[in-house]
Amino acid sequence: MNTNLISNSVEETLNIAKKTADDLKGNELILLYGDLGAGKTVFVKGIAEYFGIDKSEIVSPTFTLLNEYDSEGIKIYHFDLYRIGNSIGKYFYEIDEISGKGLILVEWADYLSEYYKKGKNTINIYFSF
Repeated sequence: MNTNLISNSVEETLNIAKKTADDLKGNELILLYGDLGAGKTVFVKGIAEYFGIDKSEIVSPTFTLLNEYDSEGIKIYHFDLYRIGNSIGKYFYEIDEISGKGLILVEWADYLSEYYKKGKNTINIYFSF
């Protein structure tokens, strides 16, 4: 099923993320696609806020590659693959190891193999201007 949603502000993107989070069970892989500044990290902030994490704590893990957050009964893993591009090596294994142990959000998911993009608990979200 494809759904198109339009956001004209940071606040609208946060609200869309919170509505999306309402349907999550905590074992999903959410793959985020879009150009710089399209709203991927803002979307992650909305998801995290829904689960009780202060959105000001959420920063894009561009240089750390992975940030982990604990919340009300759910662990959130937030990847950003922008800096490493197609040479993600061990991060494939990390995704495999944590799969099913929490909610995984991946910015710049373009760099993941097709294997991850078609799983039964995978949600692909595309941002555009």
